[in-house]
Amino acid sequence: MRRKGVILLCMVLLLGSCVLTGVSAMAMSSPNLPPEQWVGKTFLFHALPADRQGDGYEIFKTGDAERGWAEDRSVWIPYAAHAYKRVRVTNVVVFPAGTDQKEYLIYMIEKDTGMKLVGRTVRSQLEGLLLEADLNQARKQFIGKKVYVKKRFLELEDKLGGDTPQTIAVKIASGVQVVGVRAGIRTDEPIQLIVLVDGQRAVLPLAYSWTNIRSSAWKQTQPWQEVLFTEDPRARMGWPQEVWDKVEAGSVDTGMTKNQVELSWGPPEDIIDDPYGSWKSVWKYGTSSLIFKGDCLISVEN
Repeated sequence: MRRKGVILLCMVLLLGSCVLTGVSAMAMSSPNLPPEQWVGKTFLFHALPADRQGDGYEIFKTGDAERGWAEDRSVWIPYAAHAYKRVRVTNVVVFPAGTDQKEYLIYMIEKDTGMKLVGRTVRSQLEGLLLEADLNQARKQFIGKKVYVKKRFLELEDKLGGDTPQTIAVKIASGVQVVGVRAGIRTDEPIQLIVLVDGQRAVLPLAYSWTNIRSSAWKQTQPWQEVLFTEDPRARMGWPQEVWDKVEAGSVDTGMTKNQVELSWGPPEDIIDDPYGSWKSVWKYGTSSLIFKGDCLISVEN
């Protein structure tokens, strides 16, 4: 009887999550461009964390490329001279990088100076660049809107870059107002939403599309959906209050769906799918193993 109740609960909760997923899928999106499609596109050099600005960008003037690939850091282009500058990709050259793997040489021209540059991807990602269209689309979609965060803490804007960054607590799935969008400091999350939390300006970092994100990280949903909802999930999901109580407390229990577990504990460190096709999968969190059958959590093991 308990197992039937758990399965029924999962079906109801999954239906609620599907409603919100459908709404998100219709939201404004930016194209997910693999490197083969970068020619003619405009990127900008985003800021770097303070401890990396001295190194500059691992991108070189075309005449210095061989020295750069030989690990001569003196030919990395300097941070101060190139941060926030715009480049247009002029050519992309594919080269083999192991068995059934490939990487890319990205040739660019800096729009302000006409300087010709080249960089080499690692796992299809070229560090330091943000697709300008992503930044523009994020501004159109989010500025002035309320979003619902999937994080418990955000860094305060005026404390970024210091030795001791300060954070502010945020209730899971609570609504915050977006008052600004700007380039970020990391290629995996190259855009920062500036949001108001209890009257203070905090930063919510994200990627808007999968363009220039490691190829192994790509998913069917857009990457900004990893960190926020565009609509109030409490109104849209239809989850019972007892589920929200668990999510807000950072706990998990059998009967919860994968969406609920991930909202409570964050993305798993590893996912192991059953090779025998029984529709079971295991999510690993440190010493804890969460066993799912389909979308439903059926066991928590330590």
